[in-house]
Amino acid sequence: MAIKLAKTIDAEIIACDSRTVYKYMDIGTAKPSIEERSSVAHHMFDVAYPNQSYTVAQYKKEATQVMDNIFAAGKIPIVCGGTGFYARALLEGLLIPEVPPQEDLRNQLKKEADEHGNKYLHEKLAQLDPVTAQKLNVNDRFRIIRALEVTLTCGKPFSQLTAKTAMPFNVIWIGLTVHNREQLRQSIKARFAEQLRLGLVGEAESLYKRFGDCRTLLHSVNYTEFLRFFKGELTFEAAQELCLLHNNQLARRQLIWFRANSQMNWFEIDRIDCDQLFSLVHARVSESLPG
Repeated sequence: MAIKLAKTIDAEIIACDSRTVYKYMDIGTAKPSIEERSSVAHHMFDVAYPNQSYTVAQYKKEATQVMDNIFAAGKIPIVCGGTGFYARALLEGLLIPEVPPQEDLRNQLKKEADEHGNKYLHEKLAQLDPVTAQKLNVNDRFRIIRALEVTLTCGKPFSQLTAKTAMPFNVIWIGLTVHNREQLRQSIKARFAEQLRLGLVGEAESLYKRFGDCRTLLHSVNYTEFLRFFKGELTFEAAQELCLLHNNQLARRQLIWFRANSQMNWFEIDRIDCDQLFSLVHARVSESLPG
């Protein structure tokens, strides 16, 4: 949809995904093919290595520069992807404190989580910053640690360090969903089968050999499961089953996140064909285009 729309309205695409920013994680993150990316300019893919820390503040800074360049060229940016926090930071003017990783503190918090569980860490955040804690799932260890890291480093709750600034453009929010949840599950299953056919297991093994148990791989669906297989913790069949389970859970969390956005224009992809869908989306976007 993004590619077809970009060709029609002379736009360029900015990827909005916390995993496609990493190099070499291609099949498991379902990046567009080289052929697809060559047909329309794409940005914000492959900007970091899997063993590097890449924050939402970095994404906002770099993607904002890309967006400014697109506007300066007289074109329109299409931000496409499912990482809601990245989208908010980039498109809603969410100000994120630029606190560099505090490795000693981060390792200490990880150790506490390993010893006492994720709930213990979540409760610790709730005491220091109940606003942020309420927004985070108890098992979202990385974001809980990051919120604690920023809070403890700055001496103020993470929620008090974030704010919004007015943006110099309008945003048209387009959301694709399904009426029949079973179709979504079947689509996820079919995509995963295609990823396996394209060489997902080999890609995961190559990344594991090169980067080891780095945080990115350990917290990325389709990679963490096969890392456990390589280490003998899961059978191949169990790893595949967990991949499907975690993909479905991720899709559910994404839908919940974006449904909280009252400005979202939702389109059900299983109720109309692709041509009708494109016509409706194009019409909605065209209403707000200059000229």
